[in-house]
Amino acid sequence: KHPIGLFVFSEAKELLHYRLSSKSPSKAVEEFLAEPQLPGYELVENDSAWQLLRKNIRDYAVSLGFCQNDRELNEFLSAFATILAKRAMKGSIGRDKLLMQASNALENLNYSVSSCLERLKEWYSLHYPELNISQKELLEKFISHGKRENFPGFRESTGVSLEEKDESVLKEYASMLMTMVQAQHEMEKYVKETAKEIAPNFSSLIDPMLAAKFMVLAGGLEKLARSPASSIQLLGAEKALFRHLKKQGKSPKYGILFQDARI
Repeated sequence: KHPIGLFVFSEAKELLHYRLSSKSPSKAVEEFLAEPQLPGYELVENDSAWQLLRKNIRDYAVSLGFCQNDRELNEFLSAFATILAKRAMKGSIGRDKLLMQASNALENLNYSVSSCLERLKEWYSLHYPELNISQKELLEKFISHGKRENFPGFRESTGVSLEEKDESVLKEYASMLMTMVQAQHEMEKYVKETAKEIAPNFSSLIDPMLAAKFMVLAGGLEKLARSPASSIQLLGAEKALFRHLKKQGKSPKYGILFQDARI
């Protein structure tokens, strides 16, 4: 099989049959990628036949009427190679890349939500320092109740009172934060489902969220699949490993694998 067509040789290296490709490079690529249909002939891997074809291809191209000269053949082969390379590049980006971006986006979102929740707790504690609940509980209760006076069981507080505009700004901030939390849950759901879909075996061994992180650190699903166990074990501990190699610290035992509940 060659970009300009299909060629059949005998064991004695005689050309028995040929079928030329389309002179349109794009159509020729489609024909080249399709399975060869040659009834009555046996398809056998033969390096000597391929070498013979490569040696005589320019003579065949002209004598069989595919092109008029070498320049025309070079132009066709150049266009053919460009189209084929673009096709290959298109197929090289898989859904694992989408999952990797989503996992990174979730990491950023987790950091933002955590920082904003901490800010809300500090902000609201100026108004109601006696309230001792978690940051996420505070977000839900503040959106429901607002001022400290509306909280069940409230008696008195040493905190500063909120004016109407203070409460309005706090509520707007809390509402934005609630939207971020909801987006966080949706993103987590997407990452888990996509990880199970793309890497079902790996996601059955560990948490799908962690499986997505492994893909990010490895650089993709294929690279992860080709990695030896020792490399997978240390993914996420690169800085500690390099410090150890420079004799500036102990050798790490685990990377993000340590996040698995069983470890």
